[in-house]
Amino acid sequence: MRGIPGNAPNEAVQASFVEEYNGIKARADKGDIHLLFFDPTHQVHNTIFGKCWQKRGAEGTLVLPSNTGRKRISILGAMNPISLQFTSIITEDNCDQFMMQEMLKQIRIEYSDHKQIIMILDNASYNHAYSVRDLAEELNIQLKFLPPYCPNLNLIERLWKFMKKKALSSIYFPTFLDFISAISNFCVQIENYDSELKRLFGKNLKLLKRFSITAYHNLDT
Repeated sequence: MRGIPGNAPNEAVQASFVEEYNGIKARADKGDIHLLFFDPTHQVHNTIFGKCWQKRGAEGTLVLPSNTGRKRISILGAMNPISLQFTSIITEDNCDQFMMQEMLKQIRIEYSDHKQIIMILDNASYNHAYSVRDLAEELNIQLKFLPPYCPNLNLIERLWKFMKKKALSSIYFPTFLDFISAISNFCVQIENYDSELKRLFGKNLKLLKRFSITAYHNLDT
């Protein structure tokens, strides 16, 4: 069993987006544009308990300390699925329209050839702010919004899951600074994972099937 957004659009809406995305990606493959997937992730300073095999029983169980979970950081990330170039800002602040503007500026600094950038992102309110839209237009960055409730169509979600596995899972970070350093090192040294990321981002976008209320009720009958 796994969780999916209850308000996900039907498969036809998702398929329409995927068809449009394939056209955008074809242009990026030819070098006509830059293609990015954007999303922030918020990581709490606490131990993430991973999965492992052990013999049945308590003997051999890996025991890790935990933290208070009172501090967290935000990582604003933009991933290029073609070149695997990763742009990020790490902050203790929340993501808002002002942080988005800083992110757009950083992206344009790193893509200084002035080609059009098409950035795929979700429908968070700060992404739709007039100040963000105006700056994006000024920087020749087209904001391409995902259908609502479709994290499955945002490839950078795969990167965040990968980051947790490689940099955070089953590791105790005694101090908040240790925690930040682990995430920062992952972002700075992301090219070390190129072969794995090529496989990860080489997979096609997957459609979510709509939640079936009937199927849910049948579980109780």
